[in-house]
Amino acid sequence: MMKIYRWMMICFMMLMIVGLAACKTTSGDVLKIALDIEDEGRYDTLFQRFFDETGIRIEATFGIDPSKCIGTSCEPDIMKTSTVVIDSMQGTLLDLTDFIAQDDDVDPSHYVDALMEALTIDGKIYALPTSINTSLLYYNKRLFDESAQQIRDALQLSLEESVYPSSTWTYDDYVLAGVALSKFTVLPNMTRSYTQFGAETQLIWWGEWLVYLQQMGGSFYQANSQNRICALDTAIALEATTFYVKKSMGNASEKFAPNAIEAASAFSFLNGNVAMIFGGHMGDWYSYDVLGLDWDIQVLPVPANQPNAVGGEISADAFGISIRSNKRAQAFQFLKMWTGVAGATEMVKYGKIGALKNMQTIIHDLPIEEQPRININALFQAIDRATTLPREKDFPKVMREMVMTELYKLMFTGRGAETNIQLVLNRIKHNVDQYYIGLYKNN
Repeated sequence: MMKIYRWMMICFMMLMIVGLAACKTTSGDVLKIALDIEDEGRYDTLFQRFFDETGIRIEATFGIDPSKCIGTSCEPDIMKTSTVVIDSMQGTLLDLTDFIAQDDDVDPSHYVDALMEALTIDGKIYALPTSINTSLLYYNKRLFDESAQQIRDALQLSLEESVYPSSTWTYDDYVLAGVALSKFTVLPNMTRSYTQFGAETQLIWWGEWLVYLQQMGGSFYQANSQNRICALDTAIALEATTFYVKKSMGNASEKFAPNAIEAASAFSFLNGNVAMIFGGHMGDWYSYDVLGLDWDIQVLPVPANQPNAVGGEISADAFGISIRSNKRAQAFQFLKMWTGVAGATEMVKYGKIGALKNMQTIIHDLPIEEQPRININALFQAIDRATTLPREKDFPKVMREMVMTELYKLMFTGRGAETNIQLVLNRIKHNVDQYYIGLYKNN
C-alpha cells in the first residue's frame, strides 16, 4: 500500500512540475498585439515566421480599442500608434532608445527621416514605423479613357500625348480635367444633376484642404507659436479654402466634385463614379484592387506659380511596446522583424508600403507578379515632397471638431449653410485660439 501511495505521489509531483513548466512556457512564449479589423489574416505568414525563428507565438486581437484594455489582462504587449498620435500616447509606450542602441540590426537612419523625427520625443524613440501613408493623386483609368477626347480638348493635348495625370500637372490642369470628366444633365428648373464627378470631396478628413493650404504657402499654426495660435487669418488661407469650396460649389465651368449632399448619395472613387482623389489614403489600395478598379497614382498637382510646392502629408502607422509589458525584449524582437525587410516585403502583398529608405529597391527586387501594378515611382517622388503633420497632440481633435465641422457648412445650400468663407475662417481661428488659451492658461 505504501509503495502505491509513494508511486501516486511521485506521479502527482511529476504532473505538477510538467503543468507548471507548461504554464511558464506558454506565458513566456506569447506576445499580445492589437490590430485593426481589416488586418485579420494579413500577417499570419509573418507571425508564423517569427514563431519558427524564436518559438514565440503572436496572439492578435482585431478591431478592439487597445486603450480600453490598458491595465487589464488583455492589454497588448505591442501597441499600435502613428506619427499623428504618438505625442498623446507617449505615457503608454516604452522608450525604445536603449533597445535600439544595443541592437546592431536596427538603425533609425534606415527609415524615412521625417517619420523617425515624428516618432522621437525629447530625443527618445517610442515606436518604429511599419507602413507609410502619403498624399497622392489617385485616378480611375477607365473614366479617363471614356472621356479621353474631352480631356484632350480641355488640356490641348495631341493624339500622341497621354490623357492620364502627369507629374507636371498644375491646379489649372486638375480643374480642367476634372470639369471634363464631370457628367451632368440640366433639369427643367435649370439645376444640374450629376452622374459622374472629376474628383472626390473629402469632407470629414482634413487631408485635402490642408494640402491646398500648405502647397499655396500657408500653414495652420503661426510660426513660433508652439502650435497654439491658428494662422487662418491670411490671404493664402482664404485662397486655398476658396479653391477647396469652389470645386464642389462652383458653376458648371468650375465644379467637378460633389457637394455635401451629393457626396452622401453614393458618389465616391470606390463606387467608380468619381475619377480622382486629391490626397486619399494608401490603406485603401487593397480595397481598390478587390473591387476591380482600374486605377493608378501620380504626384499631386501644384499651384502654377509654385512648381516645387510641398505640403502633401506623410505619416506612418507605427508600433511600440506597452510600458507595462513584462516581455519587452521579446516584443522588440518582433518589432525588429516587422519593421525590417521581412515585414515590409510581406506588407506589399496587401498594398502597404514600408517606411524603409530602400523600399523602392525592395519592391523592384520582388518577382514581377508580386510588385504593385501601379506607378510606384510616383509614390517615392511624392514622399520627397511631403511633410509631417504639426507636432501638437490635440491637432487631430482640433481638425475634426473645430475645422472640418465649420468647413462642412460651406459645402451645401439651405438651412445651416454658410457662404462667407472669410467669416468661417475667422470663426475657426477664434475657436482654435480660445481652445489653446483654455488648455494652456497656466503655462
